[in-house]
Amino acid sequence: MKERKLSLLTVSVLFLIMLGLGTSLAVVDRTVTVTTLGTMASVTSLSAQAKNISDNANATEVSFGTVTVLTNKLAGQYVWITVRSNVLGSTGAWELEIYTRNFTTAPSTTTWGYQYGGLKGSVAGHRVPLVWKVYCSTHTVGDPPANLANWMFVKDRWDLDIPGTPDDESWGNAHQDANGNSYTNIAYGGPDYMMVIEPGTGLTGGVLDTDNTFAVYLGGQFSVAASDVYSTIVRFDLYHE
Repeated sequence: MKERKLSLLTVSVLFLIMLGLGTSLAVVDRTVTVTTLGTMASVTSLSAQAKNISDNANATEVSFGTVTVLTNKLAGQYVWITVRSNVLGSTGAWELEIYTRNFTTAPSTTTWGYQYGGLKGSVAGHRVPLVWKVYCSTHTVGDPPANLANWMFVKDRWDLDIPGTPDDESWGNAHQDANGNSYTNIAYGGPDYMMVIEPGTGLTGGVLDTDNTFAVYLGGQFSVAASDVYSTIVRFDLYHE
């Protein structure tokens, strides 16, 4: 019985070897081809929904409420962003940026200075600078945001370079500096990935996101605000270059 089992095993091994040889030595008698084509359309999507930090419920706006202390303040809502795009720029990626556009024409530098981003007061010259942080998912952010070192300022499309400073604070340089970096970008990506510029990851770094959604948190520098009513429209641009 033992010899019979060995014989069957030997036959099986020889069969597999011959089968393999038969495949590798096959002769192609004829080849035909079929042309196969497909066109991928440009597909982009972007939505922004304000949500309460307290319960993640949808909100109609981002609000700081009435601030009664001269301090930095975290808004009571975050903005939940959903974004996808297969339209790529010369860098091989799309970008998403945040900004304000508080004026329809160039404002007076005598009245408003050189920086215009953030909340605009009803009195000429009154402004509350806004700062932002983004995370791949909801995050615990301290209120008040005492240390603004890891926050970025919300730039305005009319921002000018401040005379006498070593840096160029203009909108053009913030949108894309000499090295191709954008201070205003909060995320970038391609058809199959997205990078979110979480704090400390750098303008060209970021954290890989897997669900095409992320949270934007906003803070206001009410520590330098005059008594007034302030408002703005925060804008998000999905673009490629």
